[in-house]
Amino acid sequence: MILKKAKTNLGKRTLMKKAPKLVEKDGKMCIMLHGGKSSQVLKNLVTDLAVMKKGECHKMTKKNDGIRPFEGGGETSLEFYAQKADAGAFVLGTDQKKRPDCLTVGRFFDYHLFDMVELLVKDYKGIREFGATGNQAVAGSRPCMVFVGDRFETEPGLKLAKNILLDVFRGRPASRINLKGVDRVIVLTALEDKVMFRQCAIKFKKSGTRMPKVELHEMGPSFDFTLGRTQQAPSDVKKQAYAKAKSGKKIKNVSQDSLEGKVGRIYVEKQQGLEDMAYMKMKGLKRERRQA
Repeated sequence: MILKKAKTNLGKRTLMKKAPKLVEKDGKMCIMLHGGKSSQVLKNLVTDLAVMKKGECHKMTKKNDGIRPFEGGGETSLEFYAQKADAGAFVLGTDQKKRPDCLTVGRFFDYHLFDMVELLVKDYKGIREFGATGNQAVAGSRPCMVFVGDRFETEPGLKLAKNILLDVFRGRPASRINLKGVDRVIVLTALEDKVMFRQCAIKFKKSGTRMPKVELHEMGPSFDFTLGRTQQAPSDVKKQAYAKAKSGKKIKNVSQDSLEGKVGRIYVEKQQGLEDMAYMKMKGLKRERRQA
């Protein structure tokens, strides 16, 4: 995909805002779409995932015949949509004879395909099937994510899937989190033959102590999947994407404040002779002599 160069200062500033940064302050925008053929299971699942990413997702409803990200040249349309939506991740639903109910999840870097994995979906249950429990989470809240099983650390494919799913659902970066704002958790359990994806609502109950009692209620979506094809990022692109900002040298007595910016502390020696200086006294502060 060829990107046009900006001809005006406004266009240059716009491209600078969209360019990849060392520290991303916003959440990762995700485009969700379907391929040339899709099943009703995938349509419902993509809709549920769009609800989970509400506010940070761009859902497309039309079919896209030319999108085949694992084939050479099949990612061109996908990268074009990523540039239009300023997206850093994608979810693609395709249904084929060899790979039925296939959900492809991947990431972009500088609007080019970075890495991706295929999830072959089975035993899907939507949010609507869980009734009122499925509507308890607040839109835009950050979920907790729990990965259970050694396969997420030993198998390269599941290790990549864990990295991508964490990046897609992480939300906006935050230094502090209010405990009352944590209202849902995504649990992925790796068994021998499949991986279970569950989302549960978190309820805090009184326990008589400072720490509340925590209860989990399944809220959907719920599905199992097996891993299909995977594609790792090229080593040179990965090095560029994983670059970290250099930490500057620590300066003594200087700190950063959210309101003032740079704040410094100055040490001044105690001055002598200030008590002997003559200064003007106001008449209003002059004490009156009272007769005994």
